Amino acid sequence: MGRSSFPIIAFLLAVILLALPILASSGDRNPTFQHCLKGCQLTYCEPHQPPIPAYLRAFGWTCKENCGYECAHSFTDNIRPGSKNHQFYGKWAFYRLGPFQEVFSMLMSLGNLYVNLKGLEQLRRRVRVENGLRSWLAAMGWIQVNTWVWSTVFHARDTPNTERLDYFSATLTISFTMLYAIIRIFNLRTPISSSRLLIPVSASVGFLVLGHFTYLLSFASGSFPYGYHTKFNLVLAAVHSILWITWTLSFKYHLPTFSILGKQFGFPKPYPPNDPLLPGSVKPKEASTPLILVLLTFLAMGFELLDFAPVFRLIDAHSLWHLATIPLTIAWWHFFIEDVIELEGSMLVGRGTSPLGVQPNEKSLSGDVISDQQQLPITPRTPHFAQLAAGTANSKFSRLASPGKSPKLDKPE
Repeated sequence: MGRSSFPIIAFLLAVILLALPILASSGDRNPTFQHCLKGCQLTYCEPHQPPIPAYLRAFGWTCKENCGYECAHSFTDNIRPGSKNHQFYGKWAFYRLGPFQEVFSMLMSLGNLYVNLKGLEQLRRRVRVENGLRSWLAAMGWIQVNTWVWSTVFHARDTPNTERLDYFSATLTISFTMLYAIIRIFNLRTPISSSRLLIPVSASVGFLVLGHFTYLLSFASGSFPYGYHTKFNLVLAAVHSILWITWTLSFKYHLPTFSILGKQFGFPKPYPPNDPLLPGSVKPKEASTPLILVLLTFLAMGFELLDFAPVFRLIDAHSLWHLATIPLTIAWWHFFIEDVIELEGSMLVGRGTSPLGVQPNEKSLSGDVISDQQQLPITPRTPHFAQLAAGTANSKFSRLASPGKSPKLDKPE
């Protein structure tokens, strides 16, 4: 294998380590903790005892769970200096904020929710409605919004149901980002065309995820196949990462082709109909971005591998992983939006249509004839349509006549 395979292998090994299930935790097995737990329940959880505070009961806390929280912190308070901290039922002892359990992770989930909403706003503002990939990016954005809503709920209140909703939503995000990579890279849907394979491929991914959810729901509430679930998501994430890494490499290297039943198959051009390997070809400014983001994601996962007891019992490695995904999400949104804009311009120019919709030797909206020499060069470096309309992108674009003001339409009675 070449050097380019190393990040992929390292990424797979890292997530495989994460897939190892946690069978038990040292804290809840400790006799001191168990003694505290039983004593607390006998003292405070009998029917004749006062109930726990209303704000806890409003968020589903039980007396037994509250005893577990109090005993976990009491046990942690009395750990000898230099001794290791313990987890309880797979989690560190976090300080609550009111009824909320993992405050910093909850806030970071809200941060990811916010940047995805801003990404959707940028998509609506910058990408034309006619662009065929816009609706797919919008769907991906709302799926991620749903994921971070349930991540916030899960970190605020960890129950078997909120855990499942968090994990299921995360799988939806991973599977749809993988599907979008397949659709975009293999041109199943482009800004101006659609392949007949789009629906079968999308349905296949949908049925795969539905089968995964059906299997998970066969387990009783309170039990969850963590190892299987993580490995399933690992495969989806690996396919997504490998596709975008290969897409980036296709700008620099001739990728191998293969033959099936006499037909040649190879990795598609990243910006059809332009071939980035031809002499003098201009590469889009975002050509290397996916590779960089995949590597940064791999590095950020180090927070999950290097797990440590929460600082001030608030900030742990998992919450820092959620913090790291905020700038990564911003960068992915920037890439996706720039990519669909440049791809649309590249394909329109390739079929002999300018991004303003003017054919060779046609008249512009102002009545001026545009000659073949004034057509846009076949290059994926397509400016934004606002720049094209203003004629400020470069000297070639400035020759195009302004489309003028939008016609005024009478409002319906």
